[in-house]
Amino acid sequence: MKSPFPSRAFAVFLRDARRELRRRTTLAAVLFFAAAALILISFSLASVALPAGDRAKLNAGVLWILLFFSASSGLPRSFVREEESGTALALRKTAAGEAVLVGKFLFNFLLFLAIAAVAVPLFCLLQSWTPANPWSLAIVLLLSGFGVSFVSTFLSAIVSRAGQKDILFVLTALPLLMPLLLPAVEATAHAAADPAFAAIDPVWKVLLSYDGLATVGGLVLMRFVWEG
Repeated sequence: MKSPFPSRAFAVFLRDARRELRRRTTLAAVLFFAAAALILISFSLASVALPAGDRAKLNAGVLWILLFFSASSGLPRSFVREEESGTALALRKTAAGEAVLVGKFLFNFLLFLAIAAVAVPLFCLLQSWTPANPWSLAIVLLLSGFGVSFVSTFLSAIVSRAGQKDILFVLTALPLLMPLLLPAVEATAHAAADPAFAAIDPVWKVLLSYDGLATVGGLVLMRFVWEG
């Protein structure tokens, strides 16, 4: 008798988490990239003088560039690692594609949140940038991070057996994630500049709709990607 879907997904998540805790290669590489990029960005923007509103937009855009490329250095490894280590076939025989996708997404989402938990406060500190509505900013990061993590995990499954995986991932991720990243930048700028920015703003509907459609689409298509 097969174990329930949540159990299988959680087992995949624990498997990835244990492997990362033993090696720590992905987390170390991602955090190193984020720290290096953060330092370079801070020096580059230190002398730029802008009005408060324009500064919020610039900081929001730069912050999401930092988060996206930091995440892109680690999130695509989820399925690629299985192919490189020769464990993908065994995983296909023991778990359905949907359960594997959800389990690996959970790990990647936590990885994204770890990146954001380090990068966002440091970015705010180095840029002397105090968000006017930190709670709204946190919700923006959660909703946008959900979409970035899920789409990145799904694309990792697609490119894992292809040549030039990193290039192919970036080429496919940018057009798919742009409808999420653009409102995420706008929402981040609003949350940073407007203390009254609240959940009634239309941008929340955009982020929630993207997350919902991406989740449903990924789960429906994963069976063909995983078994193809």
